[in-house]
Amino acid sequence: MPGSTDSTHTYAAKETNMSDSTPMTAPDQEVLITRVFDAPREEVFKAWTDPDEVAAWYGPEHMDVPREKVRIDLRVGGRWEVTMVQPGGGMEFAIGYEILELVEPELIVMRSDPMPEAGMHEPVVVRVELHDHGAKTRMTLSDGPYPPAGRGHAEAGYNAALDKLAKHLGH
Repeated sequence: MPGSTDSTHTYAAKETNMSDSTPMTAPDQEVLITRVFDAPREEVFKAWTDPDEVAAWYGPEHMDVPREKVRIDLRVGGRWEVTMVQPGGGMEFAIGYEILELVEPELIVMRSDPMPEAGMHEPVVVRVELHDHGAKTRMTLSDGPYPPAGRGHAEAGYNAALDKLAKHLGH
């Protein structure tokens, strides 16, 4: 079914070949989501890296990402920045990341800017791994470390955004 996803959440520690730029985090401080998208890996990679695509799906359900509020300099050392906007002129929430690792079309690793206004005084590291899964793509996303209260909010936000991504990829 186009746009459908299979979703699994796992909080066990994982063994991965991580670079020095990716700190190890305790499982209870990390968001870890695996989904299978009904789209080829190149399309899912583009959804994460093309500003037009990011604007179409990123953010929780109650937030929009205007295209002019997306800036991506797609290279190691580049920036990935979006501003989520509440429809109707409400709250805005900007997030920015430095791209640490990039292997097209299979890996994006980014370190966030600290966001003290959101209670996050230390950066988090987002790792998006994309694997061919037949004609589909298996995505594993990890993000952390989060303070205990922040992990649930981050996980809920990602799940809402990934639901939007599944619909977007199915159009």
